[in-house]
Amino acid sequence: MNVIASPATHYSRLVRVLHWGTLLLMIAAYATAELRGLAPDRPARMAVMQWHMALGLLIWLLVLPRIGARLVQPAPAIVPAPGRFVHLAARTAHLLLYLFLIVQPLLGLLTAQSGDRAVTIPLLGFTLPNFVGLDRGLHEWTEDLHVALGKAFYVVIGLHAAAALAHHLYFRDNTLRRMLR
Repeated sequence: MNVIASPATHYSRLVRVLHWGTLLLMIAAYATAELRGLAPDRPARMAVMQWHMALGLLIWLLVLPRIGARLVQPAPAIVPAPGRFVHLAARTAHLLLYLFLIVQPLLGLLTAQSGDRAVTIPLLGFTLPNFVGLDRGLHEWTEDLHVALGKAFYVVIGLHAAAALAHHLYFRDNTLRRMLR
């Protein structure tokens, strides 16, 4: 008896867990960066930044299996299918999101290490080896780029969320439902 598998209507559980887990980690990473100024003193601000760096590294570690899962399990079809422009815009936005998830944590690590800051994983007490060493010029450049990319991605992330809602509420297709089940 031949059984023909029907096309998937939702992303796999792994892809969904990695997607929503990454979102939660990004919210926490952004919150630690934005709220560190509320810490009462320098040691507390440094502790908040250690959490920020650990969250960034965890995001980076999750993006690799996320990309692998997407390569193995292609995205379920959008029904009804979008036009060419919408399809191209979505592919471009996803590429930018994946590039951000890869580059931003690495820039953060490079910024910390070129500023001769130890990167210690909270709760584990494990300190990453410093592969760069003190380099003020590199530190200032990567820090500026890390901050600028972080701000730019508020916009890209917002557009991604707005597009998902537009697909759900306006286009009335299954784009958002594919990631929710």
